[in-house]
This record gives sequence, structure tokens and C-alpha cells, in this order.
Amino acid sequence: MQLPVKDPATGAQLLLEAKPEKWHGEQGFRIRHPNGSGFWISARSGAWQAEDGQPVDRDLLINIEIALAHHPFKEQLTSHE
Repeated sequence: MQLPVKDPATGAQLLLEAKPEKWHGEQGFRIRHPNGSGFWISARSGAWQAEDGQPVDRDLLINIEIALAHHPFKEQLTSHE
């Protein structure tokens, strides 16, 4: 599925791909940027976390969580708020 996600640093809209994927027996999502880079996330303790060793900005993870919950784009965070 395509996710409109706000870049927390710039406020620009990113169009990320989220594919359900099981990794090490745990269900989550493989998130891919248009350039092909990506990371895997899962929900632990009520928050989405990058689980494959890739460094991911905390606010970007929050914005992905908001997009996955189908909340309006305007509810996503920017760093200067």
C-alpha cells in the first residue's frame, strides 16, 4: 500500500510503500522509499519501531504510524512544531 508520510524535517510529503511482512516470526511492515531503500517495522509496547538495525528518525516512525492508522496527513508531525 502507498502511504503519504510527512518528512518531519521538511514537512514535505513522501510517498512510501508499506508491505506486510513477517520477519523472525513477527508480523510487521517493510517500508520502502521511492529510491528503493527501506526498513522493517513492528508494533511493540504500543509504538512502531524499526527492528532490522536501520536507524530511523523517531518522528518519522510516528508519522508512519499515523498514516497506517489512516489519520489525516495534517495530523503528522514536523520537527519545528
